[in-house]
Amino acid sequence: EKIPNSYTYNFCKWQLGGNNMAYYSFLEKAIAIDSNRIEHIDYMINIGELQRNLPQRDAYSLKKIQTRQMSAGMMYYNYNVLIGLEKNAILLTCGDNDTYPAWALQAKGIRKDVKVINLYLLLIKEYREKIFAELGMKDLKVSDEQWADFFKHKLVSQLQANKQQFPVYIALTCMGNQPFAESVQQDLYLVGLTYLYKKESFDNIAILKKNMEQLFALDYLDRQFYDEISTSWVKEINRNYIVPMIKLYQHYTDSGEGQKKAWIKEKLILVSQGTEDEETVLKYIN
Repeated sequence: EKIPNSYTYNFCKWQLGGNNMAYYSFLEKAIAIDSNRIEHIDYMINIGELQRNLPQRDAYSLKKIQTRQMSAGMMYYNYNVLIGLEKNAILLTCGDNDTYPAWALQAKGIRKDVKVINLYLLLIKEYREKIFAELGMKDLKVSDEQWADFFKHKLVSQLQANKQQFPVYIALTCMGNQPFAESVQQDLYLVGLTYLYKKESFDNIAILKKNMEQLFALDYLDRQFYDEISTSWVKEINRNYIVPMIKLYQHYTDSGEGQKKAWIKEKLILVSQGTEDEETVLKYIN
């Protein structure tokens, strides 16, 4: 209160408001006082997404990269997530590390056709209604009381029934503790770092091979020509490569593709090294 015209005062007033847009003028004033500060960047990305003001989301996502607040390893990982999706895909994500880097890549012009939807943001009714409307689901009315049940049992299937028939993918990062996928597990097909929801069976190994062999940028796993700001978190998220790589390792073994088997074995050892999965992976491939 002693420094009412400072960045700190106005930013703290916004934070103490608990993301209440009634306090947004304080955030705007803080930015006007010192736009070079970094504390407000994530808030402005979030507000851009919640209001579906994608130019704002993109501008602050680029600023997050420019101010070295974005992990290069996370960018590579999320590039591989996005690049393996069909055109106009819907991608469901669950946290910071599978959402902010994906938005940042889109801000740089990569896979802007994909609609990246963070599941926790869908808890906000106004945002949920905007997203459902964009997908042509205008008649879908879900009250706050009904939302928990809808989220657990109907979300994925309802999203797949979108007016444009866009394909729905679930990021592997969501599969550990999310009940929303339980009711559709029999219709989820591993195609890389995502599961594709599909009612008809299809050859997902062919898609997995194409993604891993032709589309994914994997050199960063063993040749890092950049400074990494989140080494431990990148190692953790890279564990998601293990299951698809094991699927391919088994496929190469069965099909007698020795050179490709050796290639994927090397990558498997890399992504599991120093993690709690290392012993299990080594036992499997040996």
